[in-house]
Amino acid sequence: MNPSKESIRIRIQYYGGLLARLLFGFRVNGAERVPKTGGLIIACNHISEMDPPVLGFAIPRTIAFMAKMELFRCRFGDYFLSKLNAFPVNRAGIDTRALRTAIDYLKGGEAVVIFPEGTRSRDGHMLPAKAGISLIASASGAPVLPAFIWGTDHAWKSMTRSGTRFSVSFGKIISSGKLMEIKKKKGKTAMAETVIAAIAETGFQAGLYSN
Repeated sequence: MNPSKESIRIRIQYYGGLLARLLFGFRVNGAERVPKTGGLIIACNHISEMDPPVLGFAIPRTIAFMAKMELFRCRFGDYFLSKLNAFPVNRAGIDTRALRTAIDYLKGGEAVVIFPEGTRSRDGHMLPAKAGISLIASASGAPVLPAFIWGTDHAWKSMTRSGTRFSVSFGKIISSGKLMEIKKKKGKTAMAETVIAAIAETGFQAGLYSN
């Protein structure tokens, strides 16, 4: 890993999170639940284009994350996202290259952020999971930490404190053993549904979500 690139990413995460707390009242619940080391899938709901950076500010370790390939098409987007350790995913189908990249990161002991729904929810309610989360969890053997993000779909109101503040909550980690057991008994779809249910439950416990 490039030390210079890593240093830039650490500074963006640290100072970005600090500014968000001071200026916008950004709230983070359960950050102590994030393991400091080891391969980890952080699975989060998706409601806004702002979710990746805001979620990154909340995570107390460096991360990699999938981002839709359209964001990499402009020079600025490609440069900025690469500094944040993002890698492109083609949402039109199963992007094997993106899946392989995520698995390699996880096997290398890194944390990878994944939005299992595959696209933004327009009304805040959880969408069904795509196949990618099951494939990545199965192949990497990494545990899954559910996360729930809120407020990013009304960013201006959040930043001016005239509406719901940016919030990120982390839930209870799901061990790889439990996920593999679910897969063995009920299949990959049930495995993905378990992750989606855990994300929703994290939001419910934080008082941010009701279905």
